[in-house]
Formats: sequence, structure tokens, C-alpha cells
Amino acid sequence: MPDMKLEARGIRRDFFRNNSESNFFSAVEKTDFVLEEGRLTEIIGRSGSGKTTFINMLCGLLSPTEGQLLIDGSDFYAMTDDARSLLRNRKIGIIPQERAGLSSLTVLENVLAPAAMYGDMNEKKERALELLKLVGIADLANVFSNELSGGELRRMSIARALINEPEILIADEPTGDLDDETTETVLRLFKNCAERGMSVLMVTHELSALPYADYVYKMDKGILQVCSV
Repeated sequence: MPDMKLEARGIRRDFFRNNSESNFFSAVEKTDFVLEEGRLTEIIGRSGSGKTTFINMLCGLLSPTEGQLLIDGSDFYAMTDDARSLLRNRKIGIIPQERAGLSSLTVLENVLAPAAMYGDMNEKKERALELLKLVGIADLANVFSNELSGGELRRMSIARALINEPEILIADEPTGDLDDETTETVLRLFKNCAERGMSVLMVTHELSALPYADYVYKMDKGILQVCSV
């Protein structure tokens, strides 16, 4: 798997808030960050500390107020929307915090959706079935997504994020509503992805996830710091 370098240079994100003291607040303070290739990096921190805002900037879903996000040396947010969407779909797997699927599609079709956008659906069907097996819902391949539980939707999202064999995987609380056994399965999967060269970034509250990490950071009040665990 070829390496793809992701680097944040001084990115910051402010949001408008109308109060007597200020018209904005900084959800993420000015931050430099490099996502290491072939490593599993985890970010911990309390709810509201800026973790989701930070990773949404890293995966191209939320533009920074200031700073640059570089992907292989190119400014991600200087690209056109179409170019950014194409690169993200092909090279970055995203597991969002919210549990979501297209209710008109089966589980298998949901997983294949990112590949189907570019005509690769038939070629990726075998991989999709293998991913569903890895996350433990192969028996639900032909079930419609609106029939799934929250944990099953989460596992479907994990498989969908990996369908295009991304070089970067960014996951926001991917084990938040999974049982202990499935959580361990997912963590081993992420670790294996990193060992095969993928750059994996995961936001988590799970203490059981920390031993799997190569690097751990803590986000507190919008400030990202290296964490010793």
C-alpha cells in the first residue's frame, strides 16, 4: 500500500457565537499535526473538547478558519470541490460518529456505494462481503439498512469506509456502541490496517483501545497535545 502523507499546518476552527464577550469561539486552537503512515493514532478527550471538529477538518468535511491541510504536499482546501471529493472518496476512509445508512439500499449495497460512484461496484463485491464477514454482519448483507440496530449500522459504516482500500482511515468513536467482543475485533482490524501501511486516526473514549495505539493525543478545550499513557 503506497504511503500518503497528511499534514496540518496551523489549522484552527472558529464558530460564530453571539454573546456579550465575543462573536466567536475557537473550537480548535491553532494546531500542527502529522498523521504518520503505517501507524494507529488515537485522540482522546471529553465531549465538546474539539475532537470531532478537528478530524472533520482533516478529512475535508470542514474547512479551517486558518491554516493549511496538506495531502502529499498539496493544499487540500485549495482544490476544487470536485477534486477534493474525488480524492477523499478514493484515498480517505471516513467513519462518522453518527450511525447512518441509505434506507433504500441493502447492507451490501450501502458498503459498495463509494465504489459504485466510480463504476467499481461489481469488482468490489467480493471485498465487500469479506469486510462484512470481518465485522461480523455477513449474514445481514441483503437486509435493508433501516432494519439494523445501532451497533450493526456502526459495523456497516466501518466496512463501507474500507471498501476502496483507502490509504488514510479516519474514525470518530467507531466502537462507541459495540459490545466488548466486537470492539476488540474492530480494534484488531484497525491495527492490522496500520501494520499493512494505512494511516489510521481514531477518536475514542474506550480505554481498552489505548494498548493498540502507536501514538495517543489528548484534546482539551481545543488544544491537541501528545499524551503519555
